[in-house]
Amino acid sequence: MIFFHVSLLFALLFFSSCRKEEATFNKFLLLNTSGVIVKIIPTTSMADTLSLTNNQSKVYEFPFERGLSTGDNYAFFADFKPVTVIFNNTDTIIHYFDTLTHTGRYYKPSSGRSFYNKASYEKDIVNDTKYLRTVTLKYIIIAQDYLDAKK
Repeated sequence: MIFFHVSLLFALLFFSSCRKEEATFNKFLLLNTSGVIVKIIPTTSMADTLSLTNNQSKVYEFPFERGLSTGDNYAFFADFKPVTVIFNNTDTIIHYFDTLTHTGRYYKPSSGRSFYNKASYEKDIVNDTKYLRTVTLKYIIIAQDYLDAKK
């Protein structure tokens, strides 16, 4: 009986001294409202291509990160390399991380439509508690993006 009480006391002390770990979950929502099929090629490999039909959305959920943070600021595929977006299988625009002048249709990071501009995204923080936070970052591909690629 004494062993039971000592074990119970030890268990209570052990679990009461545990501290919950803070965590942030990141989600990325990509929505195509451009009016045409869109392909996003984040690298030079076509194997990494993301395709969206008109009005299609895709949600990507990522493993939690330790601690509470404000979450991601850019699309997961925007890894400081050019990201090619192809509209209707013919018209292309490239999102560049650098501020150099390039040929063809492209967005610099200062553009309000660039994958490399924080202002291009909608950010929503939900489930914001003392120990858990979920951050959803949303990018909407719009008709103006298609028009910019066609010019």
